[in-house]
Amino acid sequence: MRKFACLIFVGLGVLMPAKADLIFTGSQAGMCCFDVTLHQVSVGDIMVTATLTDGAQWFVDTGSGNHPGFAFNISGDPSINITNLSTPWGSGDVHLTKVDTNGPSLGTFDYYIDNPGNGASLHNAGPLSFDVIGAGLLVTDFTTAAGSSDYFVADIMNAAGETGLSGITANAPGPIPEPASILLFATVGLGLVVTQRRRLGKLF
Repeated sequence: MRKFACLIFVGLGVLMPAKADLIFTGSQAGMCCFDVTLHQVSVGDIMVTATLTDGAQWFVDTGSGNHPGFAFNISGDPSINITNLSTPWGSGDVHLTKVDTNGPSLGTFDYYIDNPGNGASLHNAGPLSFDVIGAGLLVTDFTTAAGSSDYFVADIMNAAGETGLSGITANAPGPIPEPASILLFATVGLGLVVTQRRRLGKLF
């Protein structure tokens, strides 16, 4: 019985801190097409990955500062740093100041990253990834833009050369267990079964 209880305790103790991703998928009618994954690396460190989907081929920069290449908001507008920015983006493309999007207007975002180059001159297929560092930051702290229902916007271009600003509305599932957590849970469960069978074998 002690082994049985100990196994449960250890299993649950390891499972509790398991990290999970929060995935946002393109959902706004008439807007295409990118997904965003928020990965909790640790408390205060979120890895953000924006991936083009469904015919969108390039991240671009077609509308000056009012067409941010990729923009997001965090509740309370905290002080943050951006690290591990994927190429070809560089530190000069990171802006930690407000921008009011236009064409179409998708709200006011506190943080944004421009695509390198003017227009589509340095377009790229992504994915765009970076770490957001901030005190106590969690994936659930990301929020919608002021004056809109969009969590993220991106300036993108399709294969036909059509460009535009696209947004992702509040369409995120709950935290998704990482495969490692699922495997661990299955392993603990198997251990419990084996322990029970051994105990029962001794009784007969």
